[in-house]
Amino acid sequence: MAAGPARAGSPTPGRGSAPPGADPPPGLPSTSWRLVAELPNGELVGELRAHERSLDLALGYDLGGQREIVLDGVLVAAEHRWLGIGRRLLGALADEMRRAGVVEARAVAEWGSGFLYACGWEQEASRPIAFRLALPKDQLSAVPGRPR
Repeated sequence: MAAGPARAGSPTPGRGSAPPGADPPPGLPSTSWRLVAELPNGELVGELRAHERSLDLALGYDLGGQREIVLDGVLVAAEHRWLGIGRRLLGALADEMRRAGVVEARAVAEWGSGFLYACGWEQEASRPIAFRLALPKDQLSAVPGRPR
């Protein structure tokens, strides 16, 4: 099984986006990664997507052009889970980060946080926390034309 970035449909070594000065692969912005894991027959069994962002823009003040990677997701086909494919994809992302000179990555996990912990990621208390407000149905007032 090969794990590597997708470039115009074929997995090859190197960054998932084009090198500086080159045109990005079709459908991929120049600051994104799409890393894939394929079986020898070409069957896609895993995928990782991530994008780069400027901390200056994200936080609203000058940090000297610092950049970070945002992990958008890691997916592995159900029948191929627990084989280390997701871990290898995250390792390939770390390699690509080194090549690009980006030293930090972030992720927001609704589920699967145990997987990220197992792969060496740490939880950050300083990042945003998701909140939810759910009113009990018996406390809702009747709105004309809307079922209760």
